[in-house]
Amino acid sequence: MGYCSGRCTLIFICGMQLVCVLERQIFDFLGYQWAPILANFVHIIIVILGLFGTIQYRPRYITGYAVWLVLWVTWNVFVICFYLEAGDLSKLAGFIYACYVVKCITEEEDSFDFIGGFDSYGYQGPQKTSHLQLQPMYMSK
Repeated sequence: MGYCSGRCTLIFICGMQLVCVLERQIFDFLGYQWAPILANFVHIIIVILGLFGTIQYRPRYITGYAVWLVLWVTWNVFVICFYLEAGDLSKLAGFIYACYVVKCITEEEDSFDFIGGFDSYGYQGPQKTSHLQLQPMYMSK
């Protein structure tokens, strides 16, 4: 019985991921869906970096690969659930974006300068004063 270390297993997993994502890339090219094509391209780059980090003993590359995989799996689960309409994600997503837009609109209303309002040449608010007095510095040659 042979023994395969964690490093060999990770190399095998990265290789399988490359094969699978290249197959998916081919089918995405057939459908002309550009967002998945770009996402797959980024995934291919990150998997290659993970493979390189595993072969060259670079823990930062492997950590980046692991973080990317968490994001990748989360995004894929979200997309699957969204398209299958599982858990009312289309209504959860709409509610979240509605709250975000309301927040942005209220921030814009607070920063809007009305005509005849607080102009830069009209109202001058209190100025902050520094407690330190600046002195010129002379340098000798």
